[in-house]
Amino acid sequence: MFLFEIIISPIKLFLELCFDLFLNIIENPAISIIGLSLIVTICCLPLYMIAEKWQEKELADQNRLKNGVKRIKETFKGDEQYMILTTFYRQNHYNPIYALRSSFGLLIQIPFFMAAYSFLSNLDLLKGFS
Repeated sequence: MFLFEIIISPIKLFLELCFDLFLNIIENPAISIIGLSLIVTICCLPLYMIAEKWQEKELADQNRLKNGVKRIKETFKGDEQYMILTTFYRQNHYNPIYALRSSFGLLIQIPFFMAAYSFLSNLDLLKGFS
């Protein structure tokens, strides 16, 4: 509930304001929802660009380390493999947790989806429509 109030509520309020603005100008709920979708996409675009750069960096790092990791996995097993891989990653300034960078593009969309769902599901104007 705390995260909802801190992250989702401000986004929901922003979506509500944008929807009301479109509805006052266009006076068509369907087109207002499309406009709302465009606003969200435009607002998220800088975040998407950052996420794309992180994904490219992660892919480059994995390609750079691929041969060494493959050689270690073929040669060693068990704890020895883990220790040598850890040392290899440390020597190459890489942490396996960096692999999560590639999922950042999806993670930034989740609060917007939650806010949009919360806003649109409670919108009286859309009640009774599928």
